[in-house]
Amino acid sequence: MKKKDELRDIYHRDNLDFEKDFTPQVAQEIIEQRQRALMRSRVISMFFGGLAVVLSVVLIAVVIRDFLSKNNEKLALPVRTAESTYIPRHSLPAEAAWVMEYQRATDNADPFDEPGEKPLSTKWVKKAAYHIILGQQAMAIDEPEEALKNFQEVVKIYPEIEGLHRSMGMLYIQEEEYELAAKHLELALQEEELFGVVNNLGTAYIGTKNYDLAEKHLTRALELQPESPICHKNLAVLYRKMDRADDAVFHFEKYLELRPDDLETMQTYALYLTKLGRWKTAAQFLDKLTQQVTDVAPIYFLLAQVQLQNGERDKAMAALQRGIQLIDPALALAWMNRDEFNMVRESQEFQSLVDQLEIKSISLDDRE
Repeated sequence: MKKKDELRDIYHRDNLDFEKDFTPQVAQEIIEQRQRALMRSRVISMFFGGLAVVLSVVLIAVVIRDFLSKNNEKLALPVRTAESTYIPRHSLPAEAAWVMEYQRATDNADPFDEPGEKPLSTKWVKKAAYHIILGQQAMAIDEPEEALKNFQEVVKIYPEIEGLHRSMGMLYIQEEEYELAAKHLELALQEEELFGVVNNLGTAYIGTKNYDLAEKHLTRALELQPESPICHKNLAVLYRKMDRADDAVFHFEKYLELRPDDLETMQTYALYLTKLGRWKTAAQFLDKLTQQVTDVAPIYFLLAQVQLQNGERDKAMAALQRGIQLIDPALALAWMNRDEFNMVRESQEFQSLVDQLEIKSISLDDRE
């Protein structure tokens, strides 16, 4: 009974002291545990975050180092100076790539090598091959002077070498050194009779004014390729220089049949006909030409001159009228001041055209 009364008194006492009777020890321990867990979580997060930052910095440093090292390698490559040996400006075949490194060997070459043909040794064969490759690459990028310089080095080493004389002959023609061109093309002809060699040899002899040899080789070239336009043109030039007008006219016309779009040669041929005094032939040719080419003023002015020589004044004035429509008035007046138009200079039609041009010329000057 006493215990029951004591238990009952616990719930019925009015003077309870909660600070003494109730101490929240369990709740405090839970809070402390949670704080410790939170602290551990923060420490772990900071650790891994710092590790990520360190790894990022290291990675960036590696990338920057590699980039700078590659740039330094590029800057360290030798720069070509005016005195250095020519290096091609486009890629070489794999089997010829060694020439890029060969410059170092040539820098250390013996400066006291005696002139003349060299022995068949590794040193000189490699040097000759080096210049052959550079010469071929120079030709491929249209640098004839550089190509010729390299091929000359090869011939200094091995004067009897085959396979280069054809190219050297062509390059000398481009440089208008016809004697040297003929010399190398003759050597190339001894190696093999090819159309290009024979035709160029004839061209070289035209340059040296050895017209008999030029005719011999050009007619042989025509036998090799009867329908070659360039061969017919070369023969036309040759026969014009030899004052063989009929032969020159024949080959001019043959060439223009094969190359009807060569406007420059058409004008050359028309002028040649006027110099020969073959006015009717020239008129027929120019009439045909103006049907194909309708916007080139010099052709119409030349046709006007030819028609005047043929006594065809109306046709001449019509051609003149068309010609002045295609060019600047000042240039047209310059054309009309030529002596060829003296026979119609006082005519009303001619004076009317001159007045029109002068008015147009003044109008253009006022606009400016």
